[in-house]
Amino acid sequence: MTTELRQSWEAYWGEVAQAGETALFDSPSATAAAVHLRRCMPHVDPALPIIDLGCGSGRQTVRLAESFTRVIGVDIAEPALAIARRDNAAANVEYRQVDLLEDAAVAALATELGEVNVYVRSVLHQLSSDQQQRVLRGVAVLLGHRGVLIVHELTTLTRWVIRSFIESEEAAPVKFARLQRHFGMSAATLQDEDRQLDVLLTRHGLHVIESGDDTLQTTQLDADGAPIELPTAWALARNPLS
Repeated sequence: MTTELRQSWEAYWGEVAQAGETALFDSPSATAAAVHLRRCMPHVDPALPIIDLGCGSGRQTVRLAESFTRVIGVDIAEPALAIARRDNAAANVEYRQVDLLEDAAVAALATELGEVNVYVRSVLHQLSSDQQQRVLRGVAVLLGHRGVLIVHELTTLTRWVIRSFIESEEAAPVKFARLQRHFGMSAATLQDEDRQLDVLLTRHGLHVIESGDDTLQTTQLDADGAPIELPTAWALARNPLS
């Protein structure tokens, strides 16, 4: 990814670590990876390794390790990986700093691991259209013929909801304010169109197996003490069968 984006994420995770908090999107795995696993298991080979792309603190990564024999959590932000190694270690989990926009890094992973499943949660919306294309091209290489992509993404609707918190006349919730401070609201989102995640994946050559609407439970509590939830989308995809 760009140096600027890497620096932003490292600064964000560094601040989260210093504050002793959890990141806004660091949902309990019972509401995230566990749900996604129930959807995907009929379609995946759990004997293949799985890469958790943009693993952050590893909260979802370690849950994936309960269903897959080998899990590799990758992220561009070393402060996030430090949290993951400290708090979410498991015998079949390893964490690495990897940039999926670097073709050499993708090629090295493909050579080392062979075909893999890939889990991507709340990553693609951060990227420009060109970067989304490059990352999905790299994901396709990693999937090979047998791997499945499990993806959970923010959409344009999510962005509108986040903006409503940030632009409210009342003070923005702390974790939304931190997100705004580090990233603003200019980051890319998926295109504003029907089944936008499906369209993005098929546009870049992947075959969508299943998809639907979803929610993301944040770690920010509302005034009543309940976690704020955001509208999102999910999909399972693979390379087209030849």
